[in-house]
Amino acid sequence: MIETREVVVSSTRLPDAPVDARTLPAKVTVITAEDIQKSGAKTVQEAMQWATGIVMYDLVGNAFQQTIDLRGFNGQPVPSTSVFVDGQRINDPDFNTINFDLIPFDTIERIEIIPGPATIYGKNAMGGVVNIITKRGGEKRQVTGEALFGSWGRQRYTLNASGPIGKFDYYFNLGKEKEDGYRDDSGANISRVNGRVGYRPSEETDITISYTYVTDKLYQAGALPLSVAAVNPRANFTPGDFTDNDSNVVRLTGRQGLPLGFSLNVNGFYRQLDQTQFGIGQPFFPGSILSTGQTNSNTQSYGGTVQLTQVTPLFGHQNNLVFGADMQRNDFGSMLASTSGFGLFNNRTDTNENILGLYAQDTLSLLPQLILTAGVRYDQDSIQTDFEDSFTPPGVGEKSFYRTNPRAGLTYLIHSDSSVYFNYSQGFRVPTFLELFPVVGQSNQFLKPITSDNFEIGGKTRLWNWGEASLSLFQSNVRNEIYFTCTNCDVFSGGYDGLNRNIDSTRRQGLEASFKGRYNEYFDGVINYTYTEATFQSAFNISTTKTIMPGNTIPLVPKNRLSVTGNVHPREGLTLSLIGLYVGSQYYLNDETNTQPQLSSYFLLNGRLAYERPVPGGRLTAFLMLNNILNQKYSTSGTIASNTLTGGGALEQFVVPAPTFAIYGGLSYRFEGL
Repeated sequence: MIETREVVVSSTRLPDAPVDARTLPAKVTVITAEDIQKSGAKTVQEAMQWATGIVMYDLVGNAFQQTIDLRGFNGQPVPSTSVFVDGQRINDPDFNTINFDLIPFDTIERIEIIPGPATIYGKNAMGGVVNIITKRGGEKRQVTGEALFGSWGRQRYTLNASGPIGKFDYYFNLGKEKEDGYRDDSGANISRVNGRVGYRPSEETDITISYTYVTDKLYQAGALPLSVAAVNPRANFTPGDFTDNDSNVVRLTGRQGLPLGFSLNVNGFYRQLDQTQFGIGQPFFPGSILSTGQTNSNTQSYGGTVQLTQVTPLFGHQNNLVFGADMQRNDFGSMLASTSGFGLFNNRTDTNENILGLYAQDTLSLLPQLILTAGVRYDQDSIQTDFEDSFTPPGVGEKSFYRTNPRAGLTYLIHSDSSVYFNYSQGFRVPTFLELFPVVGQSNQFLKPITSDNFEIGGKTRLWNWGEASLSLFQSNVRNEIYFTCTNCDVFSGGYDGLNRNIDSTRRQGLEASFKGRYNEYFDGVINYTYTEATFQSAFNISTTKTIMPGNTIPLVPKNRLSVTGNVHPREGLTLSLIGLYVGSQYYLNDETNTQPQLSSYFLLNGRLAYERPVPGGRLTAFLMLNNILNQKYSTSGTIASNTLTGGGALEQFVVPAPTFAIYGGLSYRFEGL
């Protein structure tokens, strides 16, 4: 038998000394660079789609912009998962969206998925946290070049170099990706540059500085009426949509060991994002002109985190105490110019946001087998927006939110290889500035934050020396979710009352099970299963004719997800991988009453063949990837919407078709010890 590797994770807001995942009162999934390579994933989202707790779909028709959320939160209208890269929150400050395309994919060392509110990470993490740690220079110098080609005009070229120079280390990456896209007018063009320099003058001191530049243009094919998709799934109903990004990020991190078991961790960053979004939509009413809109926006964010950790015995028991503070300033503005059957419309917003968080966490071994983890976080979020549009005179909106969230968990070590745990935590999401202020006939400055009470019980075990397994049961009781509701939805009537409103309660509950094993040197595999119930728990009217009842299912959340991965190593250097993913049926977006047929379940089977062998000066790897081997025709998302272009304004089911069978291949050459 072959021993599985020990899984270690970061247990604090900033990475410090890694801990064994079995001692944490939570289910944590770790995806390493090796796991990503074996899966054949080409984006961050694809790398995570096999894990438990994931809600993933494509709503815009571009392979690089798939939506990711966790534990029954569907990312609509605002994602409830917070994503961090090397300690920096990368969610956009306007709608908490995550531009995964702006993360240099080849620089990822590991991805930690922490489902459920990880309290010390702060706001907008009600579904959970995705914590990404990137690579740095190692003990050997190396240069790696890779090229990939495949279906739909896919091309990827990457070059990275890393290694030590005395007490310094460096990591440098260049990347270029292009794709024509499976759908008409759904291509992508991405260029990335990343550099990182580290300095370790002693075991107690570690400093790094990094810079990332990404520019891209992503075309979005959008959704199709189901009747059109059945005939030509590659069609584009209203061609011309695109997003154009230009991003600069600088990060500074440092860790200093101190006397008496203390260590100091710091993180600072600056981020600038220029973005243009252009969209062509259906007419507002049948027979009128197509609607168009272009939004030019600029975001500048800067801030940092300071964390003090002490690892020292307390009354003879192991104790890990953490105090921290993080601060962030966001300045973001946008200009919208649009046309429709109603005429011209212009909108301008300038927003600044100040965020302050204070947190503390203590992990104490009450007994050799019993570990208590308790923490608390205080958040202050202040938003100020200046806005004006074609129908509203210039105005100013100001709002501040204050919240204290606790967490507590117990882990009992049955023996050194097995544990059971229970935890309780609270989470919250702050309303966005658009939900609060500047949208005519929709914004509501009296909105309350969304809050949740969360419970989880589970267990983890190592199966002798060849595998590991985990099981968790969770429930999240959510209050004050934000929905646009109206009892009179006719905008031409004097009684129109459409408004963003808090609804009373919703609930997410389910189970997550994982098994990972390496039977011998020839075979290893992973099985992940998720069962999720996401339901409304109170009645409310979402429109004139739609009443939501308790027990109705929240759209775009499948109840069942199962992934199975098998890797076969018939000889040294040769690996054959097969990955199957089953996603159950789900209700269409805008079908909160659950009265329409559901979006069909689907099964996706991918494969990868890789051969690695030593060559003079390094190693050469050739790989072949087959996606959707069974050529399944399916859609990962769907929406109920009016068809005013060809359907006379009637409500129809719209879907975003997924790619059919695709093939990719490439070469990677790593020069070592230069």
